[in-house]
Amino acid sequence: MPQSVLSRVPVLRILLPLMVGIVMHEVWHCTWAPLSLIVVAVIAYLWMARLGKAPARQLRLRRYYIVPLAVIALSLGWLAAIIHCPPHLSAEQRNGRFLTGRVIGLEYTDFSMRMTLDVIDTDLPKCRVLVSTRGCDYNAKAGDLMTWPAALDDVQGTGNPYEMDYAMLMLHGKGIRYQQHLPASQVKKTGYSPTLFTRLANVRRSMANKVFNSMLSPDAQHFVVALLLGDSHYIDKATRSEFSSAGIAHVLALSGLHVGLIALLIYCLLFPLDYIGLKKLRLVITLGAIALFAVFTGLSPSVVRATVMTGFVFASLVFHRRSVPLNALAMAALVILVFSPSDLFNVGFQLSFITVGSILLFARVPERLRSDKQWVNHLTTTVITSAVAMLSTVALTAYYFHNVSLMSVIANVLVLMLMPVFMVLAAVMLLVTAAGLEWPMLNRTLDAIYQYFHGVARMVNAMPLSHVSGVYVSAIGVVLYFVIMGFVIVWLYRRKRRYLALAGIALLVAVAHWGWLQWHTPRRGCVLFNSYTSTPVLYYDDGKGYVWIPDNEDTDLAEFERHHAGFLARYNIGELTIVPEDSTLAVEGALFKPPYAQLMGHRVLAVGRGHWKSATTDHREAVDDIIVTKRYHSTASKLRELYQFKRLIISGAQQPDAIQSMQRECDTLGIHCHALATQGAVIEEQ
Repeated sequence: MPQSVLSRVPVLRILLPLMVGIVMHEVWHCTWAPLSLIVVAVIAYLWMARLGKAPARQLRLRRYYIVPLAVIALSLGWLAAIIHCPPHLSAEQRNGRFLTGRVIGLEYTDFSMRMTLDVIDTDLPKCRVLVSTRGCDYNAKAGDLMTWPAALDDVQGTGNPYEMDYAMLMLHGKGIRYQQHLPASQVKKTGYSPTLFTRLANVRRSMANKVFNSMLSPDAQHFVVALLLGDSHYIDKATRSEFSSAGIAHVLALSGLHVGLIALLIYCLLFPLDYIGLKKLRLVITLGAIALFAVFTGLSPSVVRATVMTGFVFASLVFHRRSVPLNALAMAALVILVFSPSDLFNVGFQLSFITVGSILLFARVPERLRSDKQWVNHLTTTVITSAVAMLSTVALTAYYFHNVSLMSVIANVLVLMLMPVFMVLAAVMLLVTAAGLEWPMLNRTLDAIYQYFHGVARMVNAMPLSHVSGVYVSAIGVVLYFVIMGFVIVWLYRRKRRYLALAGIALLVAVAHWGWLQWHTPRRGCVLFNSYTSTPVLYYDDGKGYVWIPDNEDTDLAEFERHHAGFLARYNIGELTIVPEDSTLAVEGALFKPPYAQLMGHRVLAVGRGHWKSATTDHREAVDDIIVTKRYHSTASKLRELYQFKRLIISGAQQPDAIQSMQRECDTLGIHCHALATQGAVIEEQ
């Protein structure tokens, strides 16, 4: 009788209910329910143990012991999520007082600064906030104690349809519930109290600055910092998009691939220990080194997963026990979720574990494909591994990024063969720059390899049908995809036709769901997006979109497509046109004559530049909506003197204090106001 998955991977008996418990916390935030379940499960287990004293009854009850254990694991997952959930603060706790926090993260832009701070006031629960400033303090560093006048707001999502929820991303990804924007002059440094992780953050920042001062090209510098220091936010969006389209985005961020290469390098360098009978010490030193590397780079889920798995494999070698890779993978997930339950909702966590699990299950090279030549076996393994990784994550990739790479196997084969070389040379380069030296030949070699990687991405993207953009998959579609794949896999193992029939039924349901979505997709509509840099307006009709940026900002269509890929995919918008600022554009159902537009039966005016002031107080012109762009620096009452309008729409690119001031003014004057920053996008559909 074949073993079940739970028998071969026993950690799943705890992991799966633990994950259900974490999800339950999102649905129902309470403490008494999981505690009650634990009490009931313990009583049930003791009762079963009492009944099972007789051998015959013990045999009958054996299969049911897993039930109370699963309930306890579910409850512990629920409680872990409650314990690690960022606390809610009262209005008095987050307003009208001074707060003190320790800087644990710091990012600079051209004219602003973003600080992640752990609040350390003793009368408040431990919480983490995001403070952004107008202006920068370039002397600030991780570990600094900062004091500022508090006026914390809930982190707001953009409110744009079919885009990633920024508020949930900050809550689950960084544990941040509150944010504040204020001038840099109001944030005062009051001391320095570093922790281990802030010290390491400063070391990483110092090493990154030395890399940035080297003779490497900027793109190669960012790549080295991402791979060896775990900081990938320097890599620009265009590069991410190119690598993602080619199916090799995983090489841009520190992951299990890079940890494995580092472990292999260290293990090989320690080969002399084998000759003096210290093979176990060689394993222990290697494991200790990658554990220190994981801590140094910030304990990202992919690195922790690789470290824990490596630890299980090495422990099995040290203690002469058989290693089960899937069990090690499940234990890695269990360790991460116990200490950081919110990682379950992290796209990196999901893609990482699904990819590795699929590779462990299905990436074995069939005997008939094996060759006597080692390089052929390596090539076959890479191809099969890349294909399995692509098929296992295609639905999630489409769901999150709306892009599917069809040539990722080719790209991975071409890139992965030089990745170990790049990692070794990058490590040497990091040591050289840390010593204050420069090695021109090494820099040129690294630049050449990076340009090769980038060239592979561009070459693959230039191939016909290399990738499909604008793909929309709903959450239900993702579930149905994995259901279909599950039935197909079971059929491959069991060879029973009923599993293939069930896969066919699930496929029909998926097709029907897709047809239902297409049937309910509006043909024509207009959306005014919430953006922090401009005020984009999109009018679409039968797959064609017209983008109007009334702020008179330069518009990059590729950047616009990346920002709003979810909406464009959902509404099948495949062709975009920029509305010219100084001429008229008439299309079916719409007329653009900046600063005016006729959209969905509404006359719209965008204010912010001088030439919109064609009306006077003697002749108040009638419009339906007025869009206040980021270039408008006057008041709502001034607009009321000049225009008759039904609604005032405030751009999300306005400064937060200006938005609040105009909202208060609208409330006083009785003007219907829609602030994009707090209320999300304006959507009109037909």
